[in-house]
Amino acid sequence: MDNFGFLKVAAAVPHVRVADCDYNTERMAAMAEEAARRGVEIVAFPELGVTAYTCGALLLQQTLLDAADEALERLVRATRKLPLTLIAGAPLRHGSTLYNCAVVFTQGKVLGVVPKTYIPDYGEFYENRWFASGAGISDEHIAVAGQQADFGADLTFEVNGAEFGIEICEDLWAPLPPSTRHALAGATVLANLSASDETVGKAEYRRQLVGQQSARLLSAYLYADAGHG
Repeated sequence: MDNFGFLKVAAAVPHVRVADCDYNTERMAAMAEEAARRGVEIVAFPELGVTAYTCGALLLQQTLLDAADEALERLVRATRKLPLTLIAGAPLRHGSTLYNCAVVFTQGKVLGVVPKTYIPDYGEFYENRWFASGAGISDEHIAVAGQQADFGADLTFEVNGAEFGIEICEDLWAPLPPSTRHALAGATVLANLSASDETVGKAEYRRQLVGQQSARLLSAYLYADAGHG
């Protein structure tokens, strides 16, 4: 890494419209340009940011899934000249199964796709109506944004000498978060794409979770949550 070993990262939280993939990716592209101007090297967006998290049963519509992949392809193309790595959340099909994914790309190339491991099904969450768990997926490939990319829950990536891993929202709240395995594999930066809701006392508990995981793994933890910044 340059700059005395420091790596500049950013969590970017754009305004989104539910199921309006073009609008959402345009906002993401604009924020990516701002991040690049600020010298950011990794920018992470919230969970399912391409479609917005609260699409509900629309996630079962092929029209929305096609639109998400097409918008993601345009986002990859629109940011191809920016000198940074982006992590965007999107629902992606693999075979006949739908996954809640983080897509990693830089300068027009998709580096890999990480599926969410732990799918919440309690309280107000019912993600298993739409998504399958990415647990156990390794050394596979997925068609995304007009490219073929590595697909697996155990993927890590490298930016300017720093290795980073990714988990998605509920993954952090599980007894054995994927980030633990990423750190054991050498990752010193961990990114979490989230759309965590607000309930009484949750914000402070969430902050504690992030801080404890960062301290336990001796890694920087980049948390991008949906909402007003």
